[in-house]
Amino acid sequence: MGRYRYHIFACTNQREPDHRRGSCTARGSEEILKAFREELKQHPVPQPFRINKSGCLDACEDGPVFAVYPDGIYYRVCSREDARRIVTEHLVEGRIVTDLQILPPPELS
Repeated sequence: MGRYRYHIFACTNQREPDHRRGSCTARGSEEILKAFREELKQHPVPQPFRINKSGCLDACEDGPVFAVYPDGIYYRVCSREDARRIVTEHLVEGRIVTDLQILPPPELS
């Protein structure tokens, strides 16, 4: 096993406002990261875990993007409720939240 049971990466990449792919920061990832951290404090997430900002996770069109490792699951997290569901269902109960999951491109499937 790695250093953490779960390591969550929050894309906080920022691009020019008119960029064709957009950016997670423009879609509110910083505010959602704060909500995610608050949810993590309120639930019995297996230790040790870490959540931190990251650069681009290359799923810009689906953002705001959060990735959960070592599971390699990418999520579109648009609200505090989405963050709460990922914490309780994925991190605590061990079930992928499929309706929030960003599937890998076909060439990686």
